[in-house]
Amino acid sequence: MPASAQGPQAVEALYARLLGKGTVSYAPAIDRDAARTRIAADGLPVARAEAWKYSNVGKWYQAALEPVQAPGVRETCVPGGVDLHRFDDPAAAPLLTKHLGTAIDLARHPLAAVNRILLGSGVVVRVPAGCRIDEPVNVDDIGAAYEHILLIVEPGAELALVETPIAATHRVVECIVAEGARLTHRRVQPRGQAPQCGLIAAKVEQQAHYSLWLAARGTELRRNDIHIALAGRGAETHLHGAWRLGEREHLDNQVTVDHLAPDCLSRQTFRGVVGGRARAVLNGRIHIAAGAQASDASLTTKSLLESTDAEVYAKPELEIYANDVRCSHGATVGALDEAMLFYCESRGIDRDAARGLLLRGFLREAIVGEEAIGVLAAGFSGADGSLGATLAGDVASAGGEVQ
Repeated sequence: MPASAQGPQAVEALYARLLGKGTVSYAPAIDRDAARTRIAADGLPVARAEAWKYSNVGKWYQAALEPVQAPGVRETCVPGGVDLHRFDDPAAAPLLTKHLGTAIDLARHPLAAVNRILLGSGVVVRVPAGCRIDEPVNVDDIGAAYEHILLIVEPGAELALVETPIAATHRVVECIVAEGARLTHRRVQPRGQAPQCGLIAAKVEQQAHYSLWLAARGTELRRNDIHIALAGRGAETHLHGAWRLGEREHLDNQVTVDHLAPDCLSRQTFRGVVGGRARAVLNGRIHIAAGAQASDASLTTKSLLESTDAEVYAKPELEIYANDVRCSHGATVGALDEAMLFYCESRGIDRDAARGLLLRGFLREAIVGEEAIGVLAAGFSGADGSLGATLAGDVASAGGEVQ
C-alpha cells in the first residue's frame, strides 16, 4: 500500500510515482502541465486530512498507481440534435479550449488533477442553444481507467444525462449549464469491487437549473465529490441521493453547493440504508458568498442502520457571508421502529415484507416522480431485486406520479 500519507518522504515518493508515469499520448492538446504544477504546489490528500477522515485514500492511490484493466467501451447513445466528440477529435478542440476545466477548482479537488494527467478517454457533449432534447444521453464506460465527460448545455437548451460509471478508477463529469438552460443528471452506481473516486462539477449560470438523482451501492472504497457552483442570479439546483450498503461496502459522498450570486436556490435531500459492516459518509456543505443575497438553501440527510456493526457519518455544514438568506440543515441516524414492524405483522404482513415496505417508504422521501423512482429501481435492482421491483411498481400503481 502506498504510504498515503505518513511522513513527508513517503508523500514525496508517492507524488514522484504519480507524476512520473510518463507522457500520456491521448489528446495531447490538453494542458497537463497545469495539473502537474498544481499537484506539485498543493500536494495530494493524505489520510489525516479532514475531508478524508473516514475514507482511506491510500486504497485509491493503490488503484491509481496500478489501475484496474481499462473498461471496454460501452455504447454511448446520443439522440439527434446533440453533438458528441471524443477529446482526441479535432472538432472537439474549440470546445475544450473554451470550457474544459472552467467548472473545476483543482486546488479543492486535487484528484481531478491526477485525472487530467493520466486521462485516457474523454467525450464532449454539446446541446445547441434553444434545443430541447426529449431523449436522454446515455453514457456508461468510455474505455479508460481515467475518464472525463464534458457536458455543455447552451442557453435555453434542455437535456437529461443518464450515467452509469462501472469500472473507471476516476471519472470527472463537468457540466456547463448556460443561462436559462436545464440539465437533469441521473447517476446509477452498482456494487463494485475496486476502489473508485470521481468528481461531478457543475457551473450553473443565470436562471439555469441543474438537478442530480443519485442511486448508489458501495465498493471497497467509493467516493463521490459533488461540487455545484450557482454562478448566476436565479440559478437553481436540486440534489437527491439514496444508497443501500451492506457487507463491507464503503460510500463517501462529499457535497458542496456554492451560492455565488443573488436569488439562488438549492435543495439537498439524501437517504441511506446501511447494514452489515458497511460505512456511509455524507458531508454536505452550503456556502453563501458575500453578495449572494436572497439565497435559499436547505439540506437534509437521514440514515437507517440495519446492524450494530454498520457506521454512518453525517456532517451538514453552513458557511454564510451574506445577511439576507434562508438556510437550514439537519441530519438523523436511527433504526426501523419495531412498533411499526409489529403493526405490519399484526395486519398479516410477514416481517421481511414489512421491512421492505418501510424501507421503500423511507427511500421515497428522497425522490419525486417517475423519473427518480426509475433511477432508484435501476440502482438497487441488481443488489436488492425486491426493493428495486417495489420502487418500479410504485410508478405503475401511482400512474407515474408519487402520491
